[in-house]
Amino acid sequence: MIIYFTNLKRLFRSKVNLIFIVALPLIFMLIAFSGSNGEAALTVSILDKDNTEFSKTIIKNIEKKANIVFNKEDEIEKALVDGKTDYAIVIPEGYTKDIISGQDIPLTTYEVKEGNSSYSIKLFIDEYLNNIKKISAATKGNEEEFYKGLSYYENGSYESQYVSIDKGEGNKSKTSAALGFIVMNMLFLSTSTTSMIIKDRENNLFTRYFTTPLTRGRYIIENLLSFLTISIGQVILFFGVMKFLFKFNLGESPLSLLLMFIIFSLFTVALGLFITTHSNGLRQSGALSGLINIPFAMLGGCFWPREIMPDILKKISEFIPTTWINKASTEILYGESLISVMNSILLLVLLTMILLILSGRKLKNNN
Repeated sequence: MIIYFTNLKRLFRSKVNLIFIVALPLIFMLIAFSGSNGEAALTVSILDKDNTEFSKTIIKNIEKKANIVFNKEDEIEKALVDGKTDYAIVIPEGYTKDIISGQDIPLTTYEVKEGNSSYSIKLFIDEYLNNIKKISAATKGNEEEFYKGLSYYENGSYESQYVSIDKGEGNKSKTSAALGFIVMNMLFLSTSTTSMIIKDRENNLFTRYFTTPLTRGRYIIENLLSFLTISIGQVILFFGVMKFLFKFNLGESPLSLLLMFIIFSLFTVALGLFITTHSNGLRQSGALSGLINIPFAMLGGCFWPREIMPDILKKISEFIPTTWINKASTEILYGESLISVMNSILLLVLLTMILLILSGRKLKNNN
């Protein structure tokens, strides 16, 4: 493991690498943390045209998650534009009858900016209504049985706990922003660390290494392990600082979130190795890193919410790995499991394997 330990020493001796590993992430966390206090709670405007026992139950449950204001239909648009409300819900007339009869009728919703602030409400409503639809399916259109099932669900099997999503430790939207910065930093760190292979080549260390019993396969593996150690160590450091120093809310499953970022760290190392092995020198490697990493960060939602981008850019961003990790981490942050983001995991793993195979072939064929 000579190459492995030598690489670790070289990585920690570099001031540039230390900036990427420690300094920049802490700065980004401070920026996100400084804006996480003193914000008003999420405000939801509601117009109840149905005015039934069930529609009132919906409102009662939303009230546990946000401040509720009741607007007339012609007031909703102005409230959204003026920033007096973050999200608006219209419960149409006949909604309860449609639900009881088993029809899949969505609520009418409005929002000006599709940021992370309203994500928890949307997720909560979707989950709640999906469970209600199961009750309506079981009662087969019988209104009396439906309300019995609803009562049992509300008072027995369903318990809601309010957790603030917009102030202090509970601010998940700020956590999501900090995670986006971390994704960007991981991209640049990986290309910075893997450039050591180019330095070995330029300093003619390849020739020296392979005059010893060291094989190319072992050289590749030990380099990969050293890069992975730094990347995974950085992720663990990030999460430790976020959880115990800044008290960010990491959701109901911090370990799932951590595992998702460890998977992404495998991808970033593979990407950095691919750029390095297909570059003729440090200048070309730096240029390629900028051409890849900056668009990845911008399109993937590391700087701003993807939803504010034009439709054409949003469609392009669906094919960007940073989009996969940012979407998956947000979903996990707001209560989803790893299974629900399995598509993102599989895409990252598949792309990682492809990049590693191409890089390995290039290294083996490099004379």
